[in-house]
Amino acid sequence: MTTSYKKKLQADLKALKRLERAAERSAAEAAEMEKQARQMASDARIMEKMARILDEPTPAAEPAPEPVVEAEPEPEVKKPAPKKKAAARKPAKKKS
Repeated sequence: MTTSYKKKLQADLKALKRLERAAERSAAEAAEMEKQARQMASDARIMEKMARILDEPTPAAEPAPEPVVEAEPEPEVKKPAPKKKAAARKPAKKKS
């Protein structure tokens, strides 16, 4: 015979397991999506390199023109005057 508290404990355990499996499933899906994104990026890099090797222009890899930025002269920074060194200490007199 099974008592009610044991049935409740089993039901709670099943619910916990169900939640754990759902979390594992979502983590696995996220890892798979990340893996696919890395693979697609790798394929794009390989295609770009192959096009460069074969001297074919790639439509997606055309570099955008860089905006022209005028260089501003840097303001002169005044350096602080160096600190004076402390005078050397005189050796202590020997007691006789």
